[in-house]
Amino acid sequence: MSAAKDYYKTLGLPRTATKDQIKKAYRDLARKYHPDMNPGDAKSEEKFKEIQEAHEILSNDQKKKNYDMFGNSGFSGQGRPGGGQSHTYSTEDFSGFEDVFKDIFGFGGGGGYTRRTSGGAENLGDIFGFGGGTRQQQKPKDIEHALTIDFLTAINGGTKDITISTKSTNGKVSKEKITVKIPAGVNNGSKIRVQGKGEQINSERGNLILNVKVSSHPIFKRENDDIYLDLPITIYEAVNGANVDVPTIDGSAKLVIPAGVQSGTKLRLKDKGAKNIKTNIKGNQYVVLQIAMPDNPDENIKNLIKEIGNNYPYNPRKKLSQYL
Repeated sequence: MSAAKDYYKTLGLPRTATKDQIKKAYRDLARKYHPDMNPGDAKSEEKFKEIQEAHEILSNDQKKKNYDMFGNSGFSGQGRPGGGQSHTYSTEDFSGFEDVFKDIFGFGGGGGYTRRTSGGAENLGDIFGFGGGTRQQQKPKDIEHALTIDFLTAINGGTKDITISTKSTNGKVSKEKITVKIPAGVNNGSKIRVQGKGEQINSERGNLILNVKVSSHPIFKRENDDIYLDLPITIYEAVNGANVDVPTIDGSAKLVIPAGVQSGTKLRLKDKGAKNIKTNIKGNQYVVLQIAMPDNPDENIKNLIKEIGNNYPYNPRKKLSQYL
């Protein structure tokens, strides 16, 4: 090096600068003057080499001590950046370099680094040997998409055709029609992952994440893996009992109504619920009995009911009398 250089001035720092201040100044300047950020700019490339040289000295405790005591004469005869030489440095020589450049450019590395200081370099991998001389390729992102399906498709599974929009790295938006397989047992809030239908970067694609919303059903309600159904029954069936057909998610099933049941009684149909998507174990269906009066009863029915009430009186509100 033909002329003395002020490394602190190169980094825009006072001689009292701390290690953290040196690292921060170097990181900011390296980002600003790196050749990748200034392609074809010879002045920026030369400035970048000066910044490297300054950081190499000031970030190394022993070299910084020698420089602070003796100036540039403490390094006479040593090959340094900008001198048109090649030199193999150990990890100790480049203490802190890897962390700094990982912060700026996302490189990783380890072990010794071989640096070329003549002929120019197109990226930090060429300069420092990080990651085999190449940048880590940006990973394509997953895309989230809302998917509304009907109640029985969620219970039994099936397929659904949807159209998705994807954006490539060049900004082009394309639409794609795909058929999605719906596993049996999905519910509100379930997520379905479709491999390779997300964002595209070059030849790689992320995944499509479908957030499931299930439409309501006219007669069935779902709680976890159990299905609930309100079943209207007549007064006669409630008094005498009966065998009736009830709808389930798998078709009709026979249900025995015991004699003397009350409105609100809950009867179970085992294994007639939804399949658990993780365990494949089915829930149950619960039938809630609701005693229904006849539609538009005529005078004969009213008189008959009145006669029964007179002959067989009872007070269903007896338990409530203590609170009156």
